[in-house]
Amino acid sequence: MSKNKLGNTLKKFFVALFITAFFLFGCKFPATYERSENIMATVVTLKATGIDAQVAVDESFKKIFEFVEDVKVDVKKINDGAGNGEFVKISPNVFEVLKISQEYAEITGGAFDVTIGAAVDLWKIAKKNKNLPAQEEIDRVKNFVGYKHLHLDEKNCSAYLDTAGMKINLGGVGKGYGVDIARKIFLEHEISDGLIDFGTSTIYAVGTKRIGLQNPRAENFSDVVEISDAAISTSGDYENFFEVNGKRYHHIINPVTCKPVDSGVISATVTVSNEIENCGTVADILSTSIFILGKERGEKTLPNKSCRLEKIFPNH
Repeated sequence: MSKNKLGNTLKKFFVALFITAFFLFGCKFPATYERSENIMATVVTLKATGIDAQVAVDESFKKIFEFVEDVKVDVKKINDGAGNGEFVKISPNVFEVLKISQEYAEITGGAFDVTIGAAVDLWKIAKKNKNLPAQEEIDRVKNFVGYKHLHLDEKNCSAYLDTAGMKINLGGVGKGYGVDIARKIFLEHEISDGLIDFGTSTIYAVGTKRIGLQNPRAENFSDVVEISDAAISTSGDYENFFEVNGKRYHHIINPVTCKPVDSGVISATVTVSNEIENCGTVADILSTSIFILGKERGEKTLPNKSCRLEKIFPNH
């Protein structure tokens, strides 16, 4: 047999072998898969590129929905048992959220506080009625806010509030933790490129991405941040608010005053690299804290160089 004929025969053999292997063993190639769902009062979009892209995205949504249900059940149990002195058994995910929140309550000097629930509820009623609460009501709910009244038992995965009337609210940290749920699943499935987008509020970039930052009082993007394998979170006064006598009252409550915060900031954006465990959760917490404290005091709460204040839009 001539060399050319032998070469052609071998080529045909290997092509046939490849095709057979493809159909027999289901050879996979990297693909891009994207899906969006309404979760936590926002549109969550997960986009992944990799061999297991669809598996990673679908598994992420399954775990995020489970977390949301756990939050509903566990927070209600903790709140209902406030003041009775008994620890309440909760899910590992909710316990982890509370543990991280308590750590950063200390770091931020109480600017971030998940026991803000009673004050949040008071201002929700104010928004619904478009009528400001009386100072007496505000003073009353101050008695039900304070992170040191939340106690955690890691060994038994349980928690309790030591004062009747206190309430947990995870609105300032839930999206960030949802980002981390998806981020860890993406990592397990070796996703090479992707985006975990919780309604533009908290985002994680797999690979390098350019993220637009918008001045809340402007129509167009005012700045662009490039991030790689990092979380970015923005807290602002522009998505959830009401006005009375021309003044804006938003949803981010100062735990000290139990009023919507007035720090001279209308938007704060923080990035946290994946060198920080639970970087999405931490970014969510820190953007809220800096929004509450203002630029000068807020920057001092950043624990290390892996956490960075990217942008502040002042109120002027």
